[in-house]
Amino acid sequence: MSNMKIKSRIKDFEVIFARDFDFVNEFLRLEHYVVIVGSNAHSIYKKKIFSRFPKDKVIVIELGEKNKTIGTVIKVYEKLLEQTAKKNLTIISFGGGINQDVVGFIASTLYRGVNWIYVPTTLLAMADSAIGLKTSLNFRHYKNVLGTFYPPSKIIINVDFLKTLPKLNYFSGIGEIIKFYLMKKNAIADLDNTLKKIEKLKSGKNRQDILNIIEESMKIKLSYMEGDEFDTGRRNLLNYGHEFGHALEPASAFNIPHGVAILIGIIFANVVSYKRKMISKQVYEDLNRRLLVPNIPRDVVNIKKRYFDKDTILENMKKDKKRIGNGLVLVLPRKDFSLIKVNDLSIDEYTSSLIELRKIIGV
Repeated sequence: MSNMKIKSRIKDFEVIFARDFDFVNEFLRLEHYVVIVGSNAHSIYKKKIFSRFPKDKVIVIELGEKNKTIGTVIKVYEKLLEQTAKKNLTIISFGGGINQDVVGFIASTLYRGVNWIYVPTTLLAMADSAIGLKTSLNFRHYKNVLGTFYPPSKIIINVDFLKTLPKLNYFSGIGEIIKFYLMKKNAIADLDNTLKKIEKLKSGKNRQDILNIIEESMKIKLSYMEGDEFDTGRRNLLNYGHEFGHALEPASAFNIPHGVAILIGIIFANVVSYKRKMISKQVYEDLNRRLLVPNIPRDVVNIKKRYFDKDTILENMKKDKKRIGNGLVLVLPRKDFSLIKVNDLSIDEYTSSLIELRKIIGV
């Protein structure tokens, strides 16, 4: 598989598909660097990767949605300011999307921007967030309201990391990948092919299949980012499923992971679209029965009734940073399954759609 070069108005960057862990040798040859890694990835790969670095070059941090804050950033700033290297520092981050958000924010703001290299270790990060350019922090009860646009100079993808990824986190990645496949051209006509690819991804047996799916997901995302990398127009459509999903995550105290919440958010958006007669009954029911509901991993995520409290989710949706009026924001599929962003979802419409959603997923 060939590497990808991605153009950006900030700086061009490269996606490198690695066959093994030899890329670590290149990091060891850098003159001024620091490695930042989450505690989980560090414990799993301490012997294989992180013990190879000098101890004073590795910063281990606790990561989770509750740690994706300016407080965590400040703690890392304090450690990085002790380094002799300043503007010439390279930060190397290993981890999932939360690591990317935190470290990317740090790299973009420290000394007004230092070089950074990102090694995603989750399926969600590999297929989606790694190439997004965005960094995001939570503030109080507001999700992703602080952030910058700042791509790494290199993204190194090695799917061997997925061998140690918990099933719940793996399915979180599958949720976002399903979203991408629903956003490609002729998505409904190609549904059978999508189902086959998702089954291959779930089996996790064929390395090349996984790589192909990751690359295809990236290309679909890039097609929506092209000409709108700063998220002011067409790129907004990538929020399909995210308005409700982002509201559900904190409502569940983040017990429902991001990609699973997005999958549930897609079902919610489709309910609204169906009620507005924008998609047919056949498409609506087909997607729920064959693709969406079966990929909510109920054996590893406990989806509780209280997570779907009407008032809690409503208040969270009202905090959506893209909201510009009194109505709620939502990306909806149309008859041909092209997407449109609306700003007029009413409270009554939200309430009736939430009731229907709960029936569909059985909570």
